Amino acid sequence: MGLVFLFSIILIIIGIYEKYFHQKNLDTIPVRVNVNGIRGKSTVTRLMTGILTAAGYRVVGKTTGTEARMLFWYTKVETEIVRRLEGANIGEQKRVVAAAVKAKANALVSECMAVTPDYQIIFQNNFLQANIGVIVNVLEDHLDVMGPTLDDIAEAFLPTIPYGGKLIIAPGPYENYFKATAEKRNTEVLVADTAKIGKEELRQFSSIYFPENIAIALALAKALDIDEKIAWQGMLMANPDPGVANVHTLNILDEETYFVNGFAANDVMSTFAIWEMVKNSGYPTENIAVVLNCRADRIDRSFQFAKEFLTNFPSELIICMGQETKPVSDVYNSGKIETNEFCDVHDQNGYEVYKLIEEKIAGKTIFGIGNIHGTAFEFMDALLKIETKVNKPENKNGGDTLCKEQNYILHL
Repeated sequence: MGLVFLFSIILIIIGIYEKYFHQKNLDTIPVRVNVNGIRGKSTVTRLMTGILTAAGYRVVGKTTGTEARMLFWYTKVETEIVRRLEGANIGEQKRVVAAAVKAKANALVSECMAVTPDYQIIFQNNFLQANIGVIVNVLEDHLDVMGPTLDDIAEAFLPTIPYGGKLIIAPGPYENYFKATAEKRNTEVLVADTAKIGKEELRQFSSIYFPENIAIALALAKALDIDEKIAWQGMLMANPDPGVANVHTLNILDEETYFVNGFAANDVMSTFAIWEMVKNSGYPTENIAVVLNCRADRIDRSFQFAKEFLTNFPSELIICMGQETKPVSDVYNSGKIETNEFCDVHDQNGYEVYKLIEEKIAGKTIFGIGNIHGTAFEFMDALLKIETKVNKPENKNGGDTLCKEQNYILHL
């Protein structure tokens, strides 16, 4: 009994010690930005990190999206985050902050990795204490833990609105809702000006970006009195996220083929938006093959894509791959999906899927959707090995379009 008591006391002392030094670390970083929302957080984090770098801040960025990375102002080389055995855990934020302090950073832009409402509170109050909050959007995803409605999701983001700080949001149905809470907390609200981001501005980037994400990043420049020209320089220098949408031109079996990487969009609304941008860019959109990647832990998302996207997106061919594809097959078998051919190749790895469908997709415009993790990574690896050309302008501003530079590893 005495040993248990002693052990408990030791644990309490260690906890107090860790909390003290984490708070001390936070206090040395004057600018702390919490990037929250459903979709586009990694992209916004990267754009904001680029802006602060161009403005002369010693900034560290941390993404948790397609591939968790740390971004340092003094190098284009990104640091890959290798997690401990327990996997992703909001507790790793303490180690991220410590790494930023060790690098003598004076700004930290962190993508919020918390999902559940309780963890949202802990992430903000205990681990980041951001004085600039960012809510990129409110969309239908993670409904099992944040929902079941959009109102519930919006409410889950409220704890990350800082006290006496600044809040950056996009215009939309929850604008006044967030403003009301910000006012109670004496926090200034900046609403992103999406109207100023047109086709000319979008063409400056080497990847497909949503105007809303660019506008939100620019709002940070306004919040910190950074010149807009400098902000644009920083955004154009920023490396895109590994999961950012791109259009690739391929030669498959001697036929010109296009691949639109929309796997990382994750939600139906963003996926439709990507396709609209592809159409407006003049790519062929007649002979379409949709490749939907399903995940066993995202069955509700697979069903949503089947019910809301595939039923409203006529195509020549639909390939359903990954795990737990039955919800999609059920919607197809009900006769609600319009396509000439439907192939369910579940539980095959991505390389095997490519071999199975190579002849079917040759000469088509392939649209990858649903989820980027797992089978999609393998499928893209097989697909892009035969890539002849990336059909996008060369990025003369220095950004690494494929983010291959990751020679350093941070063990968290």
